[in-house]
Amino acid sequence: MIYPFLILAHVLADFVLQTNKLSQNKQMNILDLIKHTLIVFLTSLILTIHYFSLNLLSVLIIISVIHGLIDYSKIYLSRKYGKDFELELFLSDQLLHILLIIAVIPWFDPQINQHILAFFTELQRTYEGLTLLDIQRIGFLAIAAAVIIFNFQGSTFVVRKTLKKYKSDISSEGDRGKAIGNLERLLIILFIILGYYSLIGLLFTAKSLIRFKEIETGNVGEAFVEYYLIGSFVSIFMAISSASLLKVFYYLW
Repeated sequence: MIYPFLILAHVLADFVLQTNKLSQNKQMNILDLIKHTLIVFLTSLILTIHYFSLNLLSVLIIISVIHGLIDYSKIYLSRKYGKDFELELFLSDQLLHILLIIAVIPWFDPQINQHILAFFTELQRTYEGLTLLDIQRIGFLAIAAAVIIFNFQGSTFVVRKTLKKYKSDISSEGDRGKAIGNLERLLIILFIILGYYSLIGLLFTAKSLIRFKEIETGNVGEAFVEYYLIGSFVSIFMAISSASLLKVFYYLW
């Protein structure tokens, strides 16, 4: 299945290889948007090289060009409506990118390149450790990597924009809050994959007890309570949703 590799390529291109500078510049300069589109194409090509063919190149060109058009539409709408709809535009943008991948692939149905497959089979014979890896396991690892990267980058953006939308003050948390949120989501994903669902409640309880001491002493105001509740619920929702998606992919295999 080629889907996991294209999804990972999208996540890498949007959240790892796209720097803050490039993200800002592409809103003002069409050349930077084209640069981002090329990054999407090259990342997708590298991760799907085992499907290499002219058919695959056609798929990647279409996905990359439409990816750029979706980003351009997002930039246009962001300028038109200001920053009031940053959260909605971000979520819509990401959803459209994933739907694009899902919609385009069946029309072309790229197949694994037999020459590359034969080369990998020969490598497995030479290095026995590689026999543990087949295309299904590699595909699952690709989806797992995409989920973790999105939770470290995309989910942080969603949480912060949600808090901003509801006027919660996040200036006091900064990178500390980001690090705690990333660790929290990573633990939740691991608990769901391993089936330790009760530990999710234990994690949230432990976090609440720590925060309760701050609230009880009166060192924080009502705004902080709202900040804590909204941020925690959004963060947990993102982690559970993505981990559940990961389990769905696992059962499909």
